[in-house]
Amino acid sequence: MYIKPYIVPKEAEVYEIHFGDLFSAPKTVYNEDQFKELVENLKREGKSREALELTRQWVNLNKKFFKINYRGRFIDLGVKTAIMGIINITPNSFSDGGEYFDLKKAVERGEQLLQYGADIIDVGGESTRPGAEPVPKEEELRRVIPVIKELRKNLGDKFLISVDTYKSSVARKALESGADIVNDISGLGFDKDMVNVIKEFDCPIVINHIKGRPKDMQKKVYYSDVVAEIIDYFERRIEYALDKGVRPDRFIIDPGIGFGKNVEHNVEIIKRLREFKVLGYPILIGLSRKSFIGSILTNFLKDKEYSPKDRLFGTLGVSAYAVLNGANILRVHDVKETKEFLTLLDTVRGYKIV
Repeated sequence: MYIKPYIVPKEAEVYEIHFGDLFSAPKTVYNEDQFKELVENLKREGKSREALELTRQWVNLNKKFFKINYRGRFIDLGVKTAIMGIINITPNSFSDGGEYFDLKKAVERGEQLLQYGADIIDVGGESTRPGAEPVPKEEELRRVIPVIKELRKNLGDKFLISVDTYKSSVARKALESGADIVNDISGLGFDKDMVNVIKEFDCPIVINHIKGRPKDMQKKVYYSDVVAEIIDYFERRIEYALDKGVRPDRFIIDPGIGFGKNVEHNVEIIKRLREFKVLGYPILIGLSRKSFIGSILTNFLKDKEYSPKDRLFGTLGVSAYAVLNGANILRVHDVKETKEFLTLLDTVRGYKIV
């Protein structure tokens, strides 16, 4: 049986090469020349398949640029970090429930987010916070479709719209109404027809990791290795979609902060985010105002309970670490502040010293 090897990037350009079995100790390489030597040794040992797989992962790890392209609208990722601004058309979202539960207010909010610098507007009609009950598809359609139509009609074609749904019928209608991306928290897992919609419309799809469903995902959370298990999940979900005919350049991956993870899991994912680059897809991460930020702030500062709207600076702090570790897209509530923060961060990290 073929056991796939894998690369684990460490800090300071150190890479551990794991061979996927109990009998081979990991090998450490410090630069590309050492990696090439290891690959050549594998070939001489008759392990061409392992050499090819490791080379693929190495190329992915060093991939810096991606493009999201749909219906002539596109975003270049790499030089700058893209911003996905959130509009929740729900009465019960954890952060801004009810604030935009109105067509006029939602469209005005979309216009404001674009003015602040959003590249993508993410429209969702069902809260997926821990413990949330599902919303019938008819109600979700009633909430999101008029907003998507009005956003596209009033604000033009120079930006991308994402629909945050795991229901194929909602995704289909949203794409017909002007949406460009499907943001599926279930990673194509809750609705068997979703993959067919993605194939038919040939649109980008955000594959999110989740353990369980929103109603029960925070109960009995356990991982032996949270990052390794999520990478395995992504590989299986993407292979499933590819087998169904979805094109390889359509995937965006999201490790699903807070979706079946505790505080320690969330921190470890951010700390090890670079490991997801071995998959070769752009990385989206949703950290904005999440409860683990409030838990850390309250635990260490001990001055107050941090409500979702008190978590801006905490969000920016963990976002900086995520971007430096490979995040290409930030899904956020506070677009204006995030745009200013990213302008400085992207400028400094991209600055070439000569």
